Amino acid sequence: MSPLKAVSVAEAIAAKGRVDYAAWLPQQRWDELERALQAVRDAQSEAQPALDYIEVYGDFFGHALEHGRDALAQLRQWRAQRPDSRFPAMLEVAYWAAWFGEYRSTATADRVTPAMRACARTAQDAMLCAAVRMLDGGHGEWPAIASVLYTEAAFGEPKWWRRWLLKSERPAALLGHGESAEIEAMLAPSGAAAELAEYLRALPHHLPPPLTAEPLAWRREQPDQDEAALQYWLRVAFALDPHALDAAAAYVSLRMPRWGGSWEEMLAFADSPLCERFDEHERNTLRFFAWFDELEVDDSDLLEDPRVLRHHLRLGQQLLERPLAENLRGRVHKYLAYLEVRNGRIEAACAHYAQSAPHNHYEPWALVRAVSTWCASDDRGPWLGKIAEVNRLVSAHGAALYGLLSLNGWAGIERNAQVADGWFELAAAKTDDRSHVPDSPFNALAPLGETLGADALLPMWLKAAALGDASAQFSCGAYFHDERADTERALQYYRQAADNRHEVAMFNVAWLAMAPVREGEVSGAQADAIAGEALDCLERARTRIEEVLQGDHQEFDVRLLDRVRDYFGAILRFDWPPLSARRRAEPHVLEFANDGYLDSMVSLAWWYGDKKLPGYQYDEAVYWVEAARHLQPDSDYVRNALDFVEGDSFFSRMKFAMAQNRARRRGLPGEGEDAAL
Repeated sequence: MSPLKAVSVAEAIAAKGRVDYAAWLPQQRWDELERALQAVRDAQSEAQPALDYIEVYGDFFGHALEHGRDALAQLRQWRAQRPDSRFPAMLEVAYWAAWFGEYRSTATADRVTPAMRACARTAQDAMLCAAVRMLDGGHGEWPAIASVLYTEAAFGEPKWWRRWLLKSERPAALLGHGESAEIEAMLAPSGAAAELAEYLRALPHHLPPPLTAEPLAWRREQPDQDEAALQYWLRVAFALDPHALDAAAAYVSLRMPRWGGSWEEMLAFADSPLCERFDEHERNTLRFFAWFDELEVDDSDLLEDPRVLRHHLRLGQQLLERPLAENLRGRVHKYLAYLEVRNGRIEAACAHYAQSAPHNHYEPWALVRAVSTWCASDDRGPWLGKIAEVNRLVSAHGAALYGLLSLNGWAGIERNAQVADGWFELAAAKTDDRSHVPDSPFNALAPLGETLGADALLPMWLKAAALGDASAQFSCGAYFHDERADTERALQYYRQAADNRHEVAMFNVAWLAMAPVREGEVSGAQADAIAGEALDCLERARTRIEEVLQGDHQEFDVRLLDRVRDYFGAILRFDWPPLSARRRAEPHVLEFANDGYLDSMVSLAWWYGDKKLPGYQYDEAVYWVEAARHLQPDSDYVRNALDFVEGDSFFSRMKFAMAQNRARRRGLPGEGEDAAL
């Protein structure tokens, strides 16, 4: 197999024919936008169009979220200068669909806060208004209707819309969904609150024909208006394009059991009179959503049972025997690859990935799976390069992967380091929050460094670090510390990552910066200054870690908080830190000890029990020894602190016994409750 040519971002965009919203909209290149979108729209009549209309419509979401109200203003400039164009109105619906998704998020319903829900409902109202205006202007485009389908499946039908549709009561006002500083701040980037008032004034007095006629007549005949709401919008899409298969696919996917439907309902829909407009191959596309939903396992723990795993492998093989479009077959192969990895058959998984690679877009987590599988395989074949090629313009992870493979000439892509930086820049631009490590496309490629060496990833890390990616900044710090023993350069990058809210980098700066003090290379004012910077970072690390632990921390190593506690304790306990640093650490260690943390109790015993220190407080030393003994009476670690505080003379033991009684009357942390050991 000849290597895949490594191309630049610009070459890839031109070859794919994608619509470059980020470049063309700010530059008001309306003619290029019109030509590109019209070409995609016209190509939908082809058997296998190079680009889906719905895909190009969805590409606008990223631009909408990145630029907010500026993106909306660009659409309105386009509409003002090209009043006959059908596309600005369609993309205005896409704008609100993007913000609805941002507010609703991909979290499960129980993790959607009241403020998120209020903002999502406001975006839904704006989107419906934009859809009505689009249709009233005679520019109905069915991809916009697919967005309406999703919002109504997620949140139901707004009351004001139902009254207007079924009772002809045009809304006199669009009421908000809550008031708070949090809601106001969340709505500000999209401008939804202000735009609703403008939309209300611009709404037509009567609903346009695509929303009435056959779709409305059918709707009025339905006994259950809630269930009918979704199919009503599908019928609107068919009124705009009788062969809008993607709209039907969007509808049927929203009738899965997780959305309140059933596989039986989905299969019956594909056989219903409404779908007679499609041939058998197209109806199989609709049936596929039910078949594939049966194949997927929501709870991956179930696959620990070999019988369940074998059953789903059989289901996947049976599904491949059905007549399916290549992209749908690819989805089955992609899932079977995952199952084969769970089955311990890496090479079999690679064979499935090779079948999926030319046809499918991969979610970021699916790309991570593919990378890990490729690294674990024997031949490390070109299929990963093909996945990267297909996904390079789709997501940040795809762009980063393609750049790295081009940089090194891996996975069947020719080596061309000159194009790699452009892909890393695109990956960074597509990353919403470059300080959030779990979302970093560069962090996701760590398995390649572990398998093929960190040196190969260094140019990517350096470029991404310069672009502000916290994970890459941290990786550069780790590389120069671990591989090059260059503490100065490691600290340079760790400081960048620390300033970018990377909590482990904060800890590492605190540890490495203190090295000259620990090793006795500096003293006096210089040691005070170094220790001050180290404690600044350590305090920031503590604050950041506690902030992370308040939220969703599934991928966070909670042991890092123990390392922070232990470091505060070491600064307090040992005599190498300057006195100013030890005093600054004391309140932190007291707080940890009162929360029942054993090591902090021991550190306090050493600190308060040292007669040479100005902080000497004998009763406090005894108190914390007793607190530690209460938690772990047989620990040698605790015994050493006891021996230090108690002493070995008769009088020192008498003094200890009296202080011990006072400590017990005072009450010890952790008595009667669980404590952190």
